[in-house]
Amino acid sequence: MILKMVFEPATDELVDLPVHYNRPLQGMFYNLLSQYFGSSINSDEREKKIFTFSRIYPYESFRVDNKRLKFKGSFMVYFASPIEELMDCVSKAFSEKELFRIENNLFRLKSHVILKTEVNSPIMVKTVSPITVYSTITLPNKNKYTHYFSPYSDNFRNLISENIKRKASVLGIDFSEDNTFDISPYGVTEKNEKLLFYKGIIIKGWTGYFVLSGNKNLIRLAFDSGLGAKNSQGFGMIIPADHNQAYEAIDKSDDSILTDDYKPHDVYEKEVFSNTVI
Repeated sequence: MILKMVFEPATDELVDLPVHYNRPLQGMFYNLLSQYFGSSINSDEREKKIFTFSRIYPYESFRVDNKRLKFKGSFMVYFASPIEELMDCVSKAFSEKELFRIENNLFRLKSHVILKTEVNSPIMVKTVSPITVYSTITLPNKNKYTHYFSPYSDNFRNLISENIKRKASVLGIDFSEDNTFDISPYGVTEKNEKLLFYKGIIIKGWTGYFVLSGNKNLIRLAFDSGLGAKNSQGFGMIIPADHNQAYEAIDKSDDSILTDDYKPHDVYEKEVFSNTVI
């Protein structure tokens, strides 16, 4: 189930967020969920953590100033989960709370609507947050090395397929009669490679258009839970795309700011290529 939300600032002040705002945005959603799940949302109950959310999409133009994203007016953001109870909790919180905080910014919920998605195979999708796929190995010197895979590599496709099937197993979704699931990039180039800063590390992901095929229940789960890794940190969310819109950017997307221009170079080699397990 995909929820589309529109927020507006509680004051006339400029919205001021870090360029890499995944963590404070995640914090808003965890705050909504923690009221109803209590401490279990941070426990090892993996099925309760199956959700994802998108990037922020301002309706007005934005600017980047000293690694801060600034804009006026409303913005759109998506949230999704295959867990009905979790979605009910979010909807209930929206009906009970008047103000919502992201970092030091206060917002009001202007509107929210459940998107009805028709699942076909094959189906074209577009990312609303970058898809990240990686593996971590231990080097001979005992340091950890994290390798991120390109959408054109077999590992990218295989790891995404394995990941979606693990989620299905956790949720009790039966795919025994048809266990096929495949993903192919559509017009994705090096320009779609994005770098995000999260909790002191750089995470590499990919945006753009992809074609999904296979078991429709697995495809629906991909919409509701995200593709790849770190979905609950705001990675891998997708929505259906019009085939004719391929190669076009989402209107007023902030994807353009997620480039090497805003990569914290001083921590990149230390965190990613040294001994951090992502």
